[in-house]
Amino acid sequence: MLKKLSLAALIAMGSMSVASATPLTEAIKGVDLNGMLRVRYYHEMPKDQNSYNRWRTNAILIFSVPVSEELKLVVRNSVQTNVYTDDDTLNPNGTSSSAIDDSIANNLLFLKYSSNGVNAILGKIPVKTSITSADPATPGHGAGAVATYTVNKNLTVGAAYVDALKTGGDKLANDIYAGVAVFDAGVVKGNFWAYHITNYSKAIYTLSLSANPVEGVSVQADYGHGKNDTDHFANVKSSSYFDVVASAKQDAFCATLGYAYHNDGNSVIVTSADAPFGNVIPTANNYNIAGADYKVSSVFAKLGYNVDAKTSVFAAYQHQNDKSTDNNDLNEYTVGGSYAYTKKMSFSAYYDYADFKVNTDDNGEFRFQALYKF
Repeated sequence: MLKKLSLAALIAMGSMSVASATPLTEAIKGVDLNGMLRVRYYHEMPKDQNSYNRWRTNAILIFSVPVSEELKLVVRNSVQTNVYTDDDTLNPNGTSSSAIDDSIANNLLFLKYSSNGVNAILGKIPVKTSITSADPATPGHGAGAVATYTVNKNLTVGAAYVDALKTGGDKLANDIYAGVAVFDAGVVKGNFWAYHITNYSKAIYTLSLSANPVEGVSVQADYGHGKNDTDHFANVKSSSYFDVVASAKQDAFCATLGYAYHNDGNSVIVTSADAPFGNVIPTANNYNIAGADYKVSSVFAKLGYNVDAKTSVFAAYQHQNDKSTDNNDLNEYTVGGSYAYTKKMSFSAYYDYADFKVNTDDNGEFRFQALYKF
């Protein structure tokens, strides 16, 4: 009898489970899906060392599930795989060809609320700030909350709290507090961020401004300052960074000319080279000196040409003047192009050569990318 009752109970439980389930056609109604699928192939050619290949594949799926008109649940899954052909040397990430399947890059789940100018996210969230990684595959993320309020069409203010931040391959197991103001003063637009990272950074400030003085011409300027917590770091010096970039478009041509400078302080300003702040240098591999811990400047330029509505090519150059004791100046050259196969699918490629004064660091890199965004 016990066996019969147990079996009956199991059947009943199963029936209840099926009865309470939502049919797939109903479950997916109103659910938005976006993301990207990306394949990258690299060929690295370091000076006086063996060349090697790297295959990097990414899949990002972001599901937005409506709960009400104001509230949504968002699920973001990001899978990344790196495969290297040389498992002995020249591998910056410690992944060898014997480890073909990497772990999930990030897995986020959070509440998203929007109503009457208030926008907020809560849970395991993407942390989109001026100093955290903006790489779509490995963005800055952590557990916490971010909220903004649109005061009017010219001003939005916000605040963030994150228990622990992971950005790129780095993790800060510290509480992070941030405040932001985004403003539009007509001719000039910009944003100002202020940060405090407990037991790590006493304060970080970033200010970014942009303007379009005449049609086809834009000017951008950034300033940042940071100072680490002196109770936890010895010989701390405040760090400062600034850049000025001018861009122009005329018919099928576009050009960029800029200058960036970081002083000799050793405090944190950005937590990742992929952060929006300081990410202005147009070469492929050495594109952000805001995170440097030595005195360095960069003069850079880029020239682009739209061959047709789908095809574009470019050439970029920078000279970094290393003012540290290493005196390892850099000349870097990049040429590349892209082709829009469809509205969602594109192909691109570049070749970059980094020529250091201490030439043991020299490297040539070729990269091909196939990208589908939806």
